[in-house]
Amino acid sequence: MCGIAGFAGPGGSSDALRRMAGAIRRRGPDDEGFYEASGMGFAFRRLSIIDVAGGHQPLSNEDGSVWVMLNGEIYGFAELREALEKAGHHFTTKSDTEIIAHGYEEWGDSVFEKLNGMFAIAIWDAKRSRLVLARDRLGKKPLYWTMKDGALWFASELKALLESGSVTKELDLVSLGEYFRSDAVPTPRTIFQDVQKLEPASAMSLEDGVLKTWSFWKPEPVAIPSDPKEIVAGLRERVDTAVKERLVSDVPLGMFLSGGIDSSVIAESAARQSSSKLKAFTIGFDDASHDERPAAREVAKALNIELHEETLTPEAALGMMEEAVALLDEPLADPAILPQLLLARFTRKHVTVALTGDGGDELLLGYQHIPAHVWMNPVPGFLQRAARIVEKIPAGTGYFSLGFKLQRLARGLGEMNPWSRDLAWRGSWTRSDLSLLLLPEIRKQVHPEFAEKQFADRANEVGDVSFWKKWSWGYLRTYLMDDVLVKVDRATMWFSLEARSPLLDPRVVSYLWSVPDQFKLGAWKKKRLLKELVRGRIPDEILDRPKHGFAVPIAEWLRGPLAAKLAEVADAAYLQKQGLFEPSFIQKVIEEHRSGRKDRRKELWAFLMFQLWYGTWH
Repeated sequence: MCGIAGFAGPGGSSDALRRMAGAIRRRGPDDEGFYEASGMGFAFRRLSIIDVAGGHQPLSNEDGSVWVMLNGEIYGFAELREALEKAGHHFTTKSDTEIIAHGYEEWGDSVFEKLNGMFAIAIWDAKRSRLVLARDRLGKKPLYWTMKDGALWFASELKALLESGSVTKELDLVSLGEYFRSDAVPTPRTIFQDVQKLEPASAMSLEDGVLKTWSFWKPEPVAIPSDPKEIVAGLRERVDTAVKERLVSDVPLGMFLSGGIDSSVIAESAARQSSSKLKAFTIGFDDASHDERPAAREVAKALNIELHEETLTPEAALGMMEEAVALLDEPLADPAILPQLLLARFTRKHVTVALTGDGGDELLLGYQHIPAHVWMNPVPGFLQRAARIVEKIPAGTGYFSLGFKLQRLARGLGEMNPWSRDLAWRGSWTRSDLSLLLLPEIRKQVHPEFAEKQFADRANEVGDVSFWKKWSWGYLRTYLMDDVLVKVDRATMWFSLEARSPLLDPRVVSYLWSVPDQFKLGAWKKKRLLKELVRGRIPDEILDRPKHGFAVPIAEWLRGPLAAKLAEVADAAYLQKQGLFEPSFIQKVIEEHRSGRKDRRKELWAFLMFQLWYGTWH
């Protein structure tokens, strides 16, 4: 796992490359490398995982005509290496990166279709003076880019582009609105007007001043057997293969274990296939309603895994707020960044690589609002009238308390469009509240329904399939990519820890995406397919317990230890100078939450995190 940065075109310099590399040093503390030629430059920071001694980057093919940098891992690369050696290519390292150099030589731009992994790749074709960038199929590894005066600048993180001097820092107000609606800044946009993220499963090139982009993958239907036992067997085969490939490491490896079904499935497969006893890492809270450690202990005991635990106290969370803002170049309103940070720091003390369970909820409809979608399709007319009553029920502060769930449910009762309804349940600020939050001159430049449109557009990328297949793909391309994977990547790389996600292997994704909807809903709801993989290995009471996400008790924190910080960034004089928000309305929202009249935890957390980001990065 590493960090990459560079440029192609006029205006670059060695000094700029070194500043960019320094900005992403935490992604790769083990080594640094540069390659410069006429009109281009590559900068690389390395976290050594595979071929520790010989994997220095940037690296090239035999004659130096192709130079490559890789942030990520290519799984199962031995087969590609064998094919390239048979074609006459000669390797000088044992690293997966060298596969890309020779693969581009042999297959050209088709090389990306052959790579299975998580990656952001930069290739310099010296013969054609051509720069090529590519990003993995699901966007697990980030890649930012911008054009300035005919030069293309790129980097693993936005902070590196800021060091290049190629970014103006003008806020993209459409992205601002999307952030407050959906908790994250949407790909391909960024929070700044003149910077973009490369789309997942996409590549781009700059040659003779011409930019070209193309896509190299989307999920294709896989033949699924009709017998449930055969479906489970097909899933087990693919999960085991994905886990086995991700157990390959030249440095210590462990896993995140929450006690939830997704991480438990990965832990069971890894424990069964590993030649040594594995280590797992989990964190919990003093608040028992948010603490998953008892379940993690039961899973670890059942699988004979060595479990390490840590506790996230309010004091520890407050102490990590500044780090969270420092590592997030763009605002992110997911409070789980705090436990994710603590987990990454804690885990890195023991291992350099950790397996994760990300992806199961998107692929098997595991989120808690799915039953409400099913129930409300079509929307009963009386529910729209009931929303005004339901939203007044006190929320409480415990994990997904009944009152909180009812208040969230009320937000979507009046939405006839399923994409708008989903966003109302999942996101922070509603359309109407966002219009009140923003000053009139800002409101005019924000598209309040952009979030719904993007979700619908993403969902419809897969064509004429069922609603739930569209929903699943839409979530993979929005919430998972722009929130969950950003959180995991930034938190782990902040502590130089590599995170691997077997459930997001494209073979697993295509298989589960193709499984008929009836095996994800009804009698098969709550991810029963995954549970069947480990039934008998993990106690039923763990498998059948209610879903419990990586939640943080922010409702209480916003009334207690975070109240002063919230008041500081909501000060009327500060807001007037900032020129974005309506001071009287944000004070009204704060008072509603403080008094308990209305649960505003998500709205206020999104506001707080944006303000902290703004004060640091803008």
